[in-house]
Amino acid sequence: MQPHLRLFLTDADNPFEQMHAESAVAAAERFGARLEVQFAGGDFSVQVRQIYESTHREDKPDVVLVMPVKEAALKSLSETTVSAGVGWVFLNRLAGTIEGLRQVNPRMLVAFVAPDQKHIGRIHARQARLLLPQGGSVLYVHGRITTSSAEARQAGFREALAMPGPPIDVVACLDGNWNSQDTQSVLTRWLQLMVPAKLRLDAIICQSDFMAAGALEALRATAERLNNPMVARLPVLGCDGLTSVGKKLVDDGRLAATVVVPTSSDKAVELVVAAYRGASLPAEVLLEPRAYPDDVTLMRQHRQTA
Repeated sequence: MQPHLRLFLTDADNPFEQMHAESAVAAAERFGARLEVQFAGGDFSVQVRQIYESTHREDKPDVVLVMPVKEAALKSLSETTVSAGVGWVFLNRLAGTIEGLRQVNPRMLVAFVAPDQKHIGRIHARQARLLLPQGGSVLYVHGRITTSSAEARQAGFREALAMPGPPIDVVACLDGNWNSQDTQSVLTRWLQLMVPAKLRLDAIICQSDFMAAGALEALRATAERLNNPMVARLPVLGCDGLTSVGKKLVDDGRLAATVVVPTSSDKAVELVVAAYRGASLPAEVLLEPRAYPDDVTLMRQHRQTA
């Protein structure tokens, strides 16, 4: 049986979301599923309307795969959708609990597939300690804090810093709202106050490569404005690891490191197709992120530039 799936993503202008779409389409072709993709333009109300309309038409999907724009906006909709006989798989971010959603209609396929967000934070902590073997002070730039992914990454980061090792002090946390422009603006204002005050800062850690790109621009502009070239040399860590974005910034020597985040959409397609063929669908599947470059390479490169 060929399941009919519909994938709801947040923003077509985001290269990471485009990679999710491409990976899911390729997986659907490989595993034998009918798949349609819609983007919400970063607007949660548009996404809610898209899902509602899709699941209330005659040719409704068997299962929806949803990357939430805003998790809280989808809790009630996910429950009513599942109760009406359409399966639901959350990607990367979750509203409510999978156990609660499965109880709404135990016959429906319901799951959560995501990169291990806490482990991303743990990798960032390890990278920070590799860059600062004697300890130091870092600025932490997170995505919109109302998103569960930002919350989990920060929790993993702080948990790892609490373990034995070189002491890393988080001097401040800023909200970069998952994008370059907002990060550049908020960090520029922060640097204008803190650099003249001679606050110690040894590195900047960003929860996405787009925010890291904004941080690099803020450092460059601040160094130029204050005639302090050392500001522009602060190491910056990113996350996502797209070949055309994060990996390129690392390979070009602009980012110190990033974290490669696996796509969840293709894995979700694979799991749903397998479930239609008789396999059990796990409630939660966490995918392993990895550091880029590897730890040995990061240490060697840091010694060369220190």
